[in-house]
Amino acid sequence: MAVLKEWRCFDHGEFDSTHPICPYSGCDSSAVLREFRTAPTIGTRMVRQHHEGMKRTSDMMKINNFRTAREGEAAYGGEAAKDAGMQVLWGDESKKVLGKGFAELTQIANRPFTVNKRDGSGSITLTRNNAMADAAEQAGITRRRVAKPGELRVPKGEARSETAAKTITS
Repeated sequence: MAVLKEWRCFDHGEFDSTHPICPYSGCDSSAVLREFRTAPTIGTRMVRQHHEGMKRTSDMMKINNFRTAREGEAAYGGEAAKDAGMQVLWGDESKKVLGKGFAELTQIANRPFTVNKRDGSGSITLTRNNAMADAAEQAGITRRRVAKPGELRVPKGEARSETAAKTITS
């Protein structure tokens, strides 16, 4: 099926057709030009879905005032910006608000941290700035434990796979 386009015959006016041939009988169609009366669609389905997703996200997060961030402000307004601790700290403002500069806070965060166990049997020392990972490693939670398989299949004639299977089960 051919696409209908918009045309204008200087003698007979506007018409829609697949070809530049005037529909009036007796017209030689020598003065027919293509017109664009209908605006082309701007955007695609993907752009529309992106905008809808952004709108849902802004509604969910109660952000109703997106803007370009200037020094001392966040890139969004709305209810979330009113919460304590949500402001952006620029330059020396961190020292005013937090009492210490970022360089000093980084040094404090990089110091080892010792936590006493509840049962009094000792303490756990955290050396990285990731308390959850350090505690999980020292408690043995992240240790790899592979269950022994109930059945192993080893291809015949492959000595390496048989020794590998024996090491898994032992």
